[in-house]
Amino acid sequence: MDSSTSKSNSQLDATLQALGGGLSAAAPAAAGNIDSWISTLNGAGSPALSAISSELENLKSAIDSGDGSQIGQSLKTLGEHTTKAADSATPDAQAQLRQLGQTLSSAATSLQA
Repeated sequence: MDSSTSKSNSQLDATLQALGGGLSAAAPAAAGNIDSWISTLNGAGSPALSAISSELENLKSAIDSGDGSQIGQSLKTLGEHTTKAADSATPDAQAQLRQLGQTLSSAATSLQA
């Protein structure tokens, strides 16, 4: 496993742990976590990952503006993109990406409820 894969897996672990406590618990670290993911994904050189990075930018803007509806839509889109990205991920990251995709989708649903 190279250092970029190790970094991404550590980011996945940290993101899943942060989201495990719900959106309110994840909020304080959200900006830093989002910025870290944007940086990682922009350096990956993959169109699918670039789409996730762009959606993370949208999420960050929605959080900054406090637009709950837009946050929910962005989380839903991120959940879908993340789940799809799991199909082409390394075997050691696939389960985590699917879990993250489901967590993001569930968070979106909870905001829409």
